[in-house]
Amino acid sequence: MKNIIFIIVTILFHTNSFAKILDQAIVIIENDVITQSEFEKKLGFIISQYTVSGNSLPRDRSAMHEQVLDKMINTRLQLNYAEKMGLEFKEWMVDKSMENIAKNSGITLSEFRNKMIEQGIDYNLYRNEVKENLITREIQRRIVADRVKISKKEIDDFIKHKSHIFKENNQYKISSILISVPETPSADEKLSAKNKIKMIQKKFIDGEKFFNLAQNYSDSGNALSGGSLGWRKISEVPAIFLKEMEGLEKESISGIIETINGFYIFYLEDKKEIANTEIEERKVRHILIKTNAIISDEMAQDKILALKIRIENGESFPELARSHSDDTMSAASGGELEWSGPGSFVPEFEDKIDTLPLNKISKPFFTQFGWHILEVLGKRNQDNSDIVMKNMARKFLTSSRADEVIDSWIIELKDDNYIKYISENRDQLNNYVTENEKIDTQKDWSPFSE
Repeated sequence: MKNIIFIIVTILFHTNSFAKILDQAIVIIENDVITQSEFEKKLGFIISQYTVSGNSLPRDRSAMHEQVLDKMINTRLQLNYAEKMGLEFKEWMVDKSMENIAKNSGITLSEFRNKMIEQGIDYNLYRNEVKENLITREIQRRIVADRVKISKKEIDDFIKHKSHIFKENNQYKISSILISVPETPSADEKLSAKNKIKMIQKKFIDGEKFFNLAQNYSDSGNALSGGSLGWRKISEVPAIFLKEMEGLEKESISGIIETINGFYIFYLEDKKEIANTEIEERKVRHILIKTNAIISDEMAQDKILALKIRIENGESFPELARSHSDDTMSAASGGELEWSGPGSFVPEFEDKIDTLPLNKISKPFFTQFGWHILEVLGKRNQDNSDIVMKNMARKFLTSSRADEVIDSWIIELKDDNYIKYISENRDQLNNYVTENEKIDTQKDWSPFSE
């Protein structure tokens, strides 16, 4: 058995500072493996992020290696789950995402690629990172949608008691640290975790940077990025943080927050509080063609394009929606959807609404539901109407529970899947040091910046 799992395949490779090695399994996950070369490439990639951002590597290099490996395991579990669920991302969808990243940097995709190569970043590895992020974000969205159910009473109570949170444009830059506990922790394990989070809290008060503390101590998947959750609207702040958020000044640390996953503290690095009295609602109609065992992706694309041409040649959008759209709920209304505020639809759908002129039919586009065409019929500003407030409350309650739900789900994945570390190979990781770890800080340009 040991011989079967010890050597998976022999690969000789040379990438800058990586020596030629025998490619061996370091972790087995059900019928899958993470190999030593995969780990070393991932580690080199992460080191390159530190290089271009000008940040110093964590002092505890052994802990960093363990965090990288743990994140790889979490990602692999989610990718394998997504594959079992039949979730698939087309390569052109990844290309589109890459183009958007380049556009946000103010350059073309070709220029973006060249800059990455100049910075010593493996472009293909970066592209694969983007693809994995697209898949994991989508499967997490589905898990949250399946597990978070918001009742009418919760919405009404939220509107009654927390209406101040409807300042939707308020944004908060937050970082967090998690000291985790097992699924059924003993009293000693809980006490040990609580003492550790108290120690971290004291270190911050004594002057240590939260970024470094998160890198060195946090058990969360974002530890390597200093625990950063980025800029978040108030509706996207985890619910467990909200009580501590009240009255917290920027550059301050929260109290200790106990959850079923362990103990959290968070750091409010900055905040932008903007008065918000109006919300823009949009009225749209669309036609959806789904793919299935009979209708291939190409067939669905051809069908939606043919419908667009028929509308442009004078046929009725509502009539074609009633007779052809696979969105049966809206088809009965000629494809029309209810007035809705920003964030009501999946990102690809939102992007079309935001960029499409009024009364113009979009080009066919793809979401996880299938192929669409849509038309924006109107836009209006609403002064936090009852419907808008309820939609916002539902979105807030769902988003605020998402992080905890995902953390619990990943713990379940680990419990439900056979995971074995190959100790003789894993021990080599802590001794693995590359020349890339000698950081030459530079801040001219970074593809990883917000």
